Amino acid sequence: MRIKILMLGDDPASLMADGQLLKERGMMVYTAFNLENIVETIKEISPDLVFFDPQQQSCEITAAYNILVNSSSFVNIPVIYTLTEDDVYLVSRKRTATKEKRNFIADNIIGAVKMALRSNKTYEKKHRKIPTPNISVTTVNVRA
Repeated sequence: MRIKILMLGDDPASLMADGQLLKERGMMVYTAFNLENIVETIKEISPDLVFFDPQQQSCEITAAYNILVNSSSFVNIPVIYTLTEDDVYLVSRKRTATKEKRNFIADNIIGAVKMALRSNKTYEKKHRKIPTPNISVTTVNVRA
């Protein structure tokens, strides 16, 4: 099953470039520029991930992001938001994740997608358990 990504933004050239990169990785990419019907678009496509790629900060983009992140209907959809001034990606995982480990920063688009789709357990630091040897000590009394 292929991963479905809905890319939302205000610049078709930027969305097409990022979308092509994701398509080359085998993902299904849908793009949308009309954010007024964002809820209906998400319900129709039912994406695995929503990717915001704004070139201009606008109230419309911010409102669409807030609708998606705060809506109880979309708790299982992770969101990636491109921070254009830093060229990094803010990853807001599903709200089923623990609150303190829900938002992450990624430095490339593929890393952001992988991070958004991982399960909760892979983000916790794994501690390597050193096995304790099962040694049985027997005391022998030797009498001369």
